Amino acid sequence: MLANLVNGGTRVDVLVNALETKGLVRKLAEPTLMALSGDTASFLAGGEFPVPIATSVGGVGVPSIEYKPFGVRLSFTPTVLQTGIINLRIAPEVSDIDLALTNSTTGAPGISKRDAVTTIELRDGQSFAIAGLMQANDSRARDQLPWLGSVPVLGALFSSNLYRKHETDLVIIVTPHLVQPAAPGDRLASPLDQRLPSNDVDFFLLSQTDVKKAYSDYVTTGGDVQGPYGHMIRVEPAAPGPVFKR
Repeated sequence: MLANLVNGGTRVDVLVNALETKGLVRKLAEPTLMALSGDTASFLAGGEFPVPIATSVGGVGVPSIEYKPFGVRLSFTPTVLQTGIINLRIAPEVSDIDLALTNSTTGAPGISKRDAVTTIELRDGQSFAIAGLMQANDSRARDQLPWLGSVPVLGALFSSNLYRKHETDLVIIVTPHLVQPAAPGDRLASPLDQRLPSNDVDFFLLSQTDVKKAYSDYVTTGGDVQGPYGHMIRVEPAAPGPVFKR
């Protein structure tokens, strides 16, 4: 169904935002990177954690620390062809610290990682889902009263079973754009052009983290002004008339 909506002309970002509003999806990151044709750009939203390692100095083992990155990483190399097609070699990665895989000897935690490496060709503004990485975790738990819960048949009355299944589907969507440098003096768009942080009433009572700019709405619609608007007309002082003397 989602593929049919996209093929029908619906933009991918609009579709994802609508699903996020309904609580069906959650965006881990939405990095926007720029790179010259043939150069590589990278992005990391996360951090680094220390891992103890042993290095040899003069035949003697010396402990040291090495930092391993985790989080949402993105690395890509674009190449713009003569036909306007963008050849994109992309390597996204999503990783997180997994304390269940902690090394008992060094105490270093493990990492659960999902990544992909591929090359695609798209035109300006086209979107492509390069990967759907499915992860499913099943867990079962049993609580019972001592002795009574172990009795065959009757033990079911003194025990409870819990089954939990958690599924996560990570989708990576790529949308390349060809950008041009701005001319000197051009006003660039800012995230604060249309929205402002909400006050206490908007945040606590209306659950709004930001609100529209009233000034932007007034300039866009013109308020109650009829006819052309948008310029301040400066009233020139009247020229002094002739002076007559008796």
